[in-house]
Amino acid sequence: MLLRSISVALFGLLLTACGSTRDTRVDPDAADTVTGTGLQSMDIRTMAQRFSAKLQADGILSPGKEGDRVSFYVTELRNDSSDVIDKELILSNLQTELFRSYGRRVRFLDRSPEANELVDAERRMKERGQVSGTNDRPVAGSDYALKGTIKSRDRQAGKLRSSYIVVTIQLVDLVTGELVFLDNYEMKTESEKSVINR
Repeated sequence: MLLRSISVALFGLLLTACGSTRDTRVDPDAADTVTGTGLQSMDIRTMAQRFSAKLQADGILSPGKEGDRVSFYVTELRNDSSDVIDKELILSNLQTELFRSYGRRVRFLDRSPEANELVDAERRMKERGQVSGTNDRPVAGSDYALKGTIKSRDRQAGKLRSSYIVVTIQLVDLVTGELVFLDNYEMKTESEKSVINR
């Protein structure tokens, strides 16, 4: 009888523990309820849309007079801020937003180490006749590279922490070295909560 009572009590505790969990799907454009300081999902999405719209309005990536497509690749987003931030999440959102805006009107190049290895391996196999096809086209050169930085200024007074974050993107002409586009996304938060941003 005692064993049965203990089992019922443990089962009741288990149900109570399971009933107190919270699993909710939320809009990625909504403000995070788990706040703290640092970039939120809405910031990452907003900056991708904003940078894409400004690049498009600037016209620097528009096709030339002969209809030649401009080529570019996304390179480094250096994190100089005090937070651990997934830089690839920001860059992939930006690249996706740019691809949606431009489609095939711009040549998007992948210069990641993984893509370079794939291209090199495929070209070698074609040269050796291991796979069909020929290397009758050169590897595409790029007109521009998109890069950026994340910087922050943080202050702490007692439990209150303030964080000012600036994400900057730059488009560099790879022939002349000229900086042809520059824009910032800024945000500032204050919080007494201790939250890990990743």
